[in-house]
Amino acid sequence: MFVMITDTTDTSKPPKPKVSRGNVGKEEAERILRLLEAEIVRSRRSRRQIERELGWSQGYLGSVLRRRIGLKVWHVFALSRELGIEPLSLFLTVSPPQDPTWILEQLGIAPPPPTPEPAPPAEEKPPVDWDLIEEMVRKLLREELAKFGLLEPEPAPS
Repeated sequence: MFVMITDTTDTSKPPKPKVSRGNVGKEEAERILRLLEAEIVRSRRSRRQIERELGWSQGYLGSVLRRRIGLKVWHVFALSRELGIEPLSLFLTVSPPQDPTWILEQLGIAPPPPTPEPAPPAEEKPPVDWDLIEEMVRKLLREELAKFGLLEPEPAPS
């Protein structure tokens, strides 16, 4: 018996590329390489010394750093451990999570409860002395009017 299978895939639109949470872009890889290069310089060790310690062939590290060999996660782990850097810190420096509590959840650690906003300190304000304010305003007005010669002479007290 012969069965015919027909393809019903819609080819009118190209499929959207799937972007997963774990994809690392070229920018992140470039930043990791720059950080690793800076740490190599800071370590004051030659690339050849590091290659020997890692068991890599001569020139391999240079090829990774010059982007002739694609950067792999194991490169980052090997180099960071050799340089005394926590590998995770490199990844988090280059691409910090939008929600840092995600890391705690992945590690099985309960995130701390949010701290409540502190209440503003309750200040006891002194009662308003309206008579004092009125006297101050009158004094200021007299001084300003006197500057412009608009103040009438005050009657002499009897």
